[in-house]
Amino acid sequence: MGKYLMKRIGLMIVTFVITVFIFFVFIKMMPDNTPPQIGEDNRYLEKHMEREGWDKPIVVQFGYWVRNIFEDGSFGFSQINRRDAASLYFSKIPASIKINIIPYILSIPIAIFLGVTAALYKDKPVDTAISVFVIIFISVPYFVVAVLSQYLFFFKLGWAPSHVIATPTQFAQDTWFGIKSYILPVAVLTITSVPGTTRSIRAELTEQLTADYMLLARSKGLSKQEATYKHALKNAIVPFLPGMIIGIVGVMSGGIITESIFRVDGTGRIYLDAFNSRDYPVLMLVTVFTQFLSLITSILVDISYTLFDPRIRYGSRKIEA
Repeated sequence: MGKYLMKRIGLMIVTFVITVFIFFVFIKMMPDNTPPQIGEDNRYLEKHMEREGWDKPIVVQFGYWVRNIFEDGSFGFSQINRRDAASLYFSKIPASIKINIIPYILSIPIAIFLGVTAALYKDKPVDTAISVFVIIFISVPYFVVAVLSQYLFFFKLGWAPSHVIATPTQFAQDTWFGIKSYILPVAVLTITSVPGTTRSIRAELTEQLTADYMLLARSKGLSKQEATYKHALKNAIVPFLPGMIIGIVGVMSGGIITESIFRVDGTGRIYLDAFNSRDYPVLMLVTVFTQFLSLITSILVDISYTLFDPRIRYGSRKIEA
């Protein structure tokens, strides 16, 4: 296990360096969109470009960027926001976590419950109703569900206090209003996160229910529900539990569509703004941080398989008779 872990960490470092360099090259290939305005003093921008090495070959620019990280702890300065890129980006993470963490926590047990129910009552009205729900919310794009929810529950019925979340100022003035403003986006995110996992768990559990060990369990006197929850469910969920760790990346990274529609001042929205304004330091920081989280979680996912399924062992050799 130790050798396997060291090998994965080594591969992760190599992959991280290569992908970061590729990101850097592609981002630098984007056209510059920050020309000085008429009458504006451009000396500061020229000095900044010289420090960052923007007038030098791409490899030298990358070296300057890495040097500034290790020497100054700086990922660059956002010319658009007039602020250090790192402090700007990391200040937005709490807003993304706040809007995504509850749907992430709620969607997992709901999806498991619906998937198990659909498998236990396969081809019955309950299964049909759950399947219709799954098909609808998998087929309809997320942004359509979000916009229709805003129109229906705020503009048409008036049930929601606002079609967007409350700003920090509004939240401080009226905490209850601020809490209620999160209900609509949290509900939309939760509902749209459930169908994919529900369908997968139903398919996996349906296969487990026809396995030989289930027939043995039933022959010992266990009911279908008892055998399902004690044996089949455990085996059916194993392929999905490690993957749920990857959801942490989504919670911290935010979502461009969600944050744009509900006006969340989070990491997804700042990425879109940085892309539109060609804010190179912020773009690099977002892509590098997201890539780092993805590589770390991929290792955690592989390791977690041994926790959820003891039959899996990494780095073991075949024993010959």
